Amino acid sequence: MSTQELKVFNSQKKIILSVFSGIFLVLSGCGDLVKESETGACNNAIDARDYDTALSVCTSRKDKAAAWMGKAGYDIVNLIKASSSTPSEYTKPSSLGKDDPSGATILNILQLSTDVISDDSKRATAITNSKNYLDNASALLHPYLSDNSSPLSTDEIFLDTFALAFSMQLDQILIFDNGTTVTSVVPSGSVGSLSCEDPVDVSDSTEAQTTLRAMDGHIWTKERDYIQCLQIKTAIESCSCDQAAVITELQDWTPGKNLPTAISEAACEPLGDLIKYLKRLKDNIDKIGENLSLSGDNTKAITNSQSSTDNLTKALGCDK
Repeated sequence: MSTQELKVFNSQKKIILSVFSGIFLVLSGCGDLVKESETGACNNAIDARDYDTALSVCTSRKDKAAAWMGKAGYDIVNLIKASSSTPSEYTKPSSLGKDDPSGATILNILQLSTDVISDDSKRATAITNSKNYLDNASALLHPYLSDNSSPLSTDEIFLDTFALAFSMQLDQILIFDNGTTVTSVVPSGSVGSLSCEDPVDVSDSTEAQTTLRAMDGHIWTKERDYIQCLQIKTAIESCSCDQAAVITELQDWTPGKNLPTAISEAACEPLGDLIKYLKRLKDNIDKIGENLSLSGDNTKAITNSQSSTDNLTKALGCDK
């Protein structure tokens, strides 16, 4: 990067930091993640966004975590790009229920949105890879959250918190953002012939053609319902219980209620990672709360992700 380019870069960075203080709080607190390093080789690699090299030459856990975050798409350059647009909630078609755009916001920040990666299959692969890199960053930091012998710095706690929140949101996308819908979350049919094959009719909806899309970060209620219907169906079919009785009990079940005891564990098992993320995220927020307020815009990306997953697990009857 030339001296002139560096001046322009730093000028842009200061402007964006002042406007988007919430998202960039962790970056400013760390003294600029893309430049954080005590060694020349590590500094040069992160500055050049050569995160593979950074992972091989950086020695501190914070630098290595920052390199994993950068590899996931979370660095100052992508944050500057993301600042030009903010995904908003879709309101049509209403037949799809309510849209949760929290995932779209994270995809925008990580430069994994449909505008950046138009191919749905390639985007899904990129989302999976990004989630794995974020998990690697958190794995370096989270075990030390309550370790008095080698405690995390405030900067590291923030870094871990963003890694957890973003990875949790990507996990939601990978599980539920499928582009497929169902009219009822409860499978239809009887023992031996259960089905989740009654999609919402959007054939006459021009809005659905653009707003119902797999892996775009917008999770509609009816998309979520389809996946839960499959989970409930599988749980019933594998249950060594009175399956007919469970099916009858489900006739009165509505989202937000606890699932029938006989199938609740099996039906909620696929959400195990989401629930773990929530617990870890809460631990981080409690720890940060000892030193810094997490209210208002300072934690919008984090709190939105937390609320999204918390609401989802409660709606699915898997709030544990």
